Amino acid sequence: MKFAAVLVGVALAAAGIAAQAKDDPAIAKVRSAYQTAAGSQDGAAIAKLYTADGVEMPPNAPAAKGRAAIEAFHKAFAQQWMMHGMTITPTETKVTGDTAYDVGTYKQSLMAQKTGTMVEDKGKYIVLLKKDAGGAWLISHAIYNSDNPPPPAAPVKK
Repeated sequence: MKFAAVLVGVALAAAGIAAQAKDDPAIAKVRSAYQTAAGSQDGAAIAKLYTADGVEMPPNAPAAKGRAAIEAFHKAFAQQWMMHGMTITPTETKVTGDTAYDVGTYKQSLMAQKTGTMVEDKGKYIVLLKKDAGGAWLISHAIYNSDNPPPPAAPVKK
């Protein structure tokens, strides 16, 4: 009898974990809009997906705080890199009231504007979201980083 109770407990716990990992359609809509805007390098469209005081924390750069800074970051990025495709894949999404988190992986193909060098990047992300007064989900914080090793250090000039 104790074994059956433990088995039921494990099954319920596993069901809870599976429910946490299930995607949420409203969060998926924000994720899809981000992927589309990033793929077309539309900094203004990306910034609109954030709360007014939202924070984007890209790799190898300071955090961009607020929509204007987020838009400026993406416009500057587009001057250095041309996007040739992006895929965002969620692995865990959880909604609790008016807040949510979305965790997953990304892949992107980038071409250096100056040299034409292609870079295949892949990595992971965590996004925190909040509902606004109208009930729409907006990103409050996003952090992502590459699984690729950092580029080689520049030679030291003597």
